[in-house]
Amino acid sequence: MNRPSPRLRRRAWLPAGLILLAAALPALPVRAQERVGTLEMLRGEASIVRRGVELRVRQRYPVRDGDRIVTGADAKALLVLQGPPAARAVLTRATTLQVHAWRAQRRSPLQLLFGAVRTRLRRWLAADLPFVVTPTATIGIKGTDFITYVKRPRASEFIGVEGLIRAASRSRPADAIEIGRRQWGEIVEGETPKPPIRVPDDLWEAALAEFSFPAVP
Repeated sequence: MNRPSPRLRRRAWLPAGLILLAAALPALPVRAQERVGTLEMLRGEASIVRRGVELRVRQRYPVRDGDRIVTGADAKALLVLQGPPAARAVLTRATTLQVHAWRAQRRSPLQLLFGAVRTRLRRWLAADLPFVVTPTATIGIKGTDFITYVKRPRASEFIGVEGLIRAASRSRPADAIEIGRRQWGEIVEGETPKPPIRVPDDLWEAALAEFSFPAVP
């Protein structure tokens, strides 16, 4: 019986070698996501969804680029973004927030999908990239402290705490309003924005209490 030539034996080995190499590829280390900050629970618990894996957070946990934060029904959490730019955000109950690195693919750092978040920056930003986006609006920063709500389909609401923000419709950027301190405004998909109104005393105090920041040590 004739034996296969060495050349044929090498050709016969090649596909098996490729199969072994392909089988080894999943074992190679996956590039780590960039760390962008820390989530600290002030009350209740939250989940961080990272690459399809749900991580429970009851105290403190690092947040990485692309993480989705989902707070519980009675939760309150502090998100500290390490920057640049450095910022702090308070998330309340039943809130879903996507977090991105500031310059990663020119994305806004915070994408509020549902719920409410108060954002406070250490300094005013002279940048063309909105700091917060919702399904219906982009929020450009001319101030340092504001609250964003997504409670209804096709609508976003805002309260200015310090400084000035510019909220614009994502589908019709010309539909925009500027919201100053202690003013409330909203962007509704397909509607021309109405002028902002002053927040009444009781609602103003309630909002500041609900979204209060913990003391900085």
